[in-house]
Amino acid sequence: MVRVGQVGMGFMGRTHFGIYEKLPNARVVALCDQDEKRRAGSWADPIGNLPASWPEQVDMSDRKSYASLDEMLADPEIDMIDVTLPTYLHAEAVIKCLKAGKHVLSEKPMGLNAGECKKVLEAYKKAKTQYMVAQCIRFWPQYATIKEMIQTKKFGKLRSLSLKRLANPPMYSSGNWLMNYKKSGGALLDLHVHDIDYANFVLGKPKAIYARGTTGPSKGIDHVEALWDYGKDLIVSIEGGWAFQNSWAFEMAVLARCEKGTIKWFMSEGNDIKVFTDDGVKIFDAFGQDKPAGESAASTAAPVPTGWDVEIKYFVDKVEAGQKGKEKICPPESTALSIALAEAEVKSATTGKTVAVK
Repeated sequence: MVRVGQVGMGFMGRTHFGIYEKLPNARVVALCDQDEKRRAGSWADPIGNLPASWPEQVDMSDRKSYASLDEMLADPEIDMIDVTLPTYLHAEAVIKCLKAGKHVLSEKPMGLNAGECKKVLEAYKKAKTQYMVAQCIRFWPQYATIKEMIQTKKFGKLRSLSLKRLANPPMYSSGNWLMNYKKSGGALLDLHVHDIDYANFVLGKPKAIYARGTTGPSKGIDHVEALWDYGKDLIVSIEGGWAFQNSWAFEMAVLARCEKGTIKWFMSEGNDIKVFTDDGVKIFDAFGQDKPAGESAASTAAPVPTGWDVEIKYFVDKVEAGQKGKEKICPPESTALSIALAEAEVKSATTGKTVAVK
């Protein structure tokens, strides 16, 4: 049984908690938050851009409560720390946890900039414990399936990839830190970074990046469109932002045009993945299984896990098994590269120039 301590009990902290509660091999034994009510498990306040998956009041009778991370790290009965703090605190917290000999799962992004990521990687290389950044889209069933379709050339060579992640402003964070780009990095680093990381995951590092962005409610780049240069015969475009009106419904979407079929998944259209071919439309479930002929293209009846579900189970299983060696799905070095690519987008958007990626 992996004994977990959670630090930061906002939207993502509560989301993670709900997932741990369903796992047979993990138990959240301690909560840490600067807010007394939150660390006491009082979560009735509505927060987040997706439906709540946590109780309004957590049973704390057999859990500990800590006001500071340092206090939590001194607890020898905690094996693993789940860091779901505000972005500007990620790097410092992860370094502390690694130095304390704890396994660490940290919410994305790894840090606010490449400099912070470098310090985290240095601590990781010295640590004897496991560490992973929770880049949930790498684990999201539909995105994982589309990655496999692209890389195995199931429908021929990829010719274009379009990624979108669009939302209204997240006004629910403690102290409204998300609306301070100096703390959150704005929509580019908090929201759009998911698709930056996915493009990196699927295609690797581009040759150059050209981006255009607009300032939004965080006073940072809160809507961006970018073209990534991978050379001739491949178009990669990524759009993301949270500058939309309050009535806008959150959307994430993938459109991959291959030589023999165009792969489409829009979250707003359900769980199924559609592939448009010259012979008609093929329907696959979230895991890439063909749907029976004539079956509705609507969402599958069986619940499909989120990327959060998959990544947390994956990491807990690794910790429990004591697995060593290089992380294959979400290596810290790769997620650090995603932050460098985000910085390249910022530089391009602010200078108006194409930025070469070294």
